[in-house]
Parts: sequence; structure tokens; C-alpha cells
Amino acid sequence: MLGCRCRLSVGRLVAGRCALRPRLALVAAARAQPRRRGRVQEPADEDLFSFSSASGPGTREEEEPPRAQAPPTEGSGDAGPQRDVRDAGKNRYDKIALRRREHLRKSRVDTFDLLDEKTGSPGRGARAAAVGAKEVSNRALFRQTPVDAKVMEKIKSLRLCDENRAAQRVAKGKMRAFKRDVSPTHKVPVQMRFYPFFGDVEPEITKFLGVARRDKLRLVATCSTVRQVEEAGPRLPSNFEVAFAGRSNVGKSSLINALSLATCAKSANVPGYTQSLHFYSLKDHMSLVDMPGYGYASAGYDRVEKWNDLVDTYLVSRGKKRLRRVYVVIDARHGIKQNDREFLHMLSKAKVKFQVVMNKTDACKPSDLAKRWWHVNEEIKRLPNAVHRVHMCSCRTGAGVQEITREIYSLAKLIGSSNL
Repeated sequence: MLGCRCRLSVGRLVAGRCALRPRLALVAAARAQPRRRGRVQEPADEDLFSFSSASGPGTREEEEPPRAQAPPTEGSGDAGPQRDVRDAGKNRYDKIALRRREHLRKSRVDTFDLLDEKTGSPGRGARAAAVGAKEVSNRALFRQTPVDAKVMEKIKSLRLCDENRAAQRVAKGKMRAFKRDVSPTHKVPVQMRFYPFFGDVEPEITKFLGVARRDKLRLVATCSTVRQVEEAGPRLPSNFEVAFAGRSNVGKSSLINALSLATCAKSANVPGYTQSLHFYSLKDHMSLVDMPGYGYASAGYDRVEKWNDLVDTYLVSRGKKRLRRVYVVIDARHGIKQNDREFLHMLSKAKVKFQVVMNKTDACKPSDLAKRWWHVNEEIKRLPNAVHRVHMCSCRTGAGVQEITREIYSLAKLIGSSNL
């Protein structure tokens, strides 16, 4: 009886496999056929780095693509223009990403190749194969990055890599000393409570940032469309603007609060919290613009595409006389990533003055931060329209933020604000 059951089970398994083979053949044939996608006009060269054309789900094309025509024969008599045969396996977004990578491959400077020339290591790829050596990984090359003694001294003197727990202990000690020496009922300054490593501020910079609450940083306008930006022009206190851009959740709003010693700019741990252009007035001297971040965001694709269009239009059409500088904030732990590199090349192509700020240094080791600064600096100093000075700071502890505040003050003084 047991043998009959076994033979019956084996017979059912063989029959099931035989019945499944035609279905698998149909599925394989369906997967082998190219998917029919909509025909969309190819972007121009100036739209190559437009974030509105970035790949993402939720985009639908309704028109059917024309089929690729074979070249006419001698006796066909069809002498009209022929359409180019397109690769059916790539849609519009794949082609845009391919063109972006091709452009960045031609214009990007690989800092690891520069490191190979400086240290004499065999490097990677064709260079390693030419000398017959084993290819070295990026992590091994990063460990071979030279450490500048001046940069390391600056990191230690500004306490850039001190953790937030150490900063909070210093802040508690400063607040106790302030209440003991000055007054127990007097309000403790902001830099003592939230930014203990900010350092002492000169009287002219204190006056520039504002002493009373009414003179501090305040929100003037919030714009979600280009039309709202144009309508908000008369309400802005000055024609001098400084914008802050970067990836989502990199600390742009926190940097605005830290350098102005205020708590006006709202921030959160959620990526994509800022979804519109926020114009802040710094005591009527200038306007600080908090821009939405690019990259991953906790929002729908339609909203992300909408504010990316807004950012692109604002940066390109604002003008040099009004938008004086764009601070591009990057993560000090990772350096310049692919979307950061695309944004920097877009600013450089649009002839917008920009400068790079490495934030979140409190989460880095001093040696790693110095090496990462070398790679960022080597790549930035080869880009046109870039300010060849890379800042390092931590918005949580206030370390290194005072240098950015002094630079903005010097920029406002150079332009000639009447209230300075």
C-alpha cells in the first residue's frame, strides 16, 4: 500500500511538471518581448541636470511609440526621412540618467586617481592592470589619503569632532557659571544653551545678528510656486540673498539657526520636512533662503517633482545681483555623493556662485574628517564658479559655525548694507 502511494505521488509530480512547462514557456516569452513605452521628447542639453526630469515612479506616458522601421530597399521607392531605431529596453529616464553619468564621467575629477599620483600606489582599473598590480579598493585608497597638519590642527582647536554629549556637559557648566556670576534670573544666551562650541562673538557681529528678540531672525515669506516668489519680492527687506541647499535631512535649517543664533527656522528628523522656499530676514540686512532638499524625501513623487522645479527655476532665474551665494551643505561622513555632484555641476553650468559646507562633523573621527576634507577640496577647486574654501561645522554643537557667520557678515559689509 505504501509503495502504491509513493508511485501515485511521483506520478502526480511528473504530471504537474509537464502541465507547468507550457506556462513557464509563455512567461519567458512574455518577459523576452520589449515593453512598449510612451514616446517622450528627449531633453535638451540645458535640461540635462534638471531635477524635474529625474527618474521615479508615478510618471505615465499615454502615446504609443512608433515601431522601428527597417531601412528602405532600392525598389521600395520610399525616400522620406526615417526615424532612428531606439533601444526598446531603455525608457526616457534611463537615457537621461545615462547622459548624466556620461557628462559627469567626462567632467568629474576622480580624487582617488589624484591620490594614486600623489602616493605612488598602483590604483585601480586600467592603471593597476598596466603595472600588473592588484586593484586597490576605494576604502583602502581612502586610508592612504594624506592628512594635512594644518587641517588637523584646525579640527582639534575648533573641537569639530567632539560628540554632542561632551557639548551638553560644557553647556551645563557655562549656564551654571552664567547664573552664578551674572544673575540667576537673567536669560542665558542662545550660544551657551544650544551651541556651546560656537565661541565668543565680536560686538559688531552681535549687533549684526540682533540682540533683542524683535531683531533676531524672522520668517518673512513662504513660497511654493514661482508666482509666489515673484509676489514676495516687495516684502523682502533687502535685495541681498544667501541660499542654503543640499540633500534632504542634511541640516540646512539647523545651520541657519546656528549661524544666526536663533531658533526661528523649523527643522525635523524627517527627510523632506522643508517643502517650499522659506525667506528669513536677518535684521533687514539680508535674506536667508531655506530651500527644499533633493534626494529621498518622505513625500509623494508629484510633490517632490514640484518643489524640484521650483528650486531649479529659483536658482537659474534669480540673478547674480540678488542671489549672491548658495551654500551647498553635504554630510561630512560621506562627502560628495552622486546627487550632490549633479547639483554642483548644475550650479556651475548656470554660473551661480556656490560654496560647500561639510556638516555633522561631530559624528566623524578627526583623521577621517581630514581625509574627507582633502577629497572634497580637490574636487571643488576644479569647478568653475565655486568658492575654493570648504567649511567644516557641526550644527548640534556649534563648532565651526562662527566662521560661516563671519563670512556672511563680511559679504554683507562688502556689498554695503546701509544698516551695518
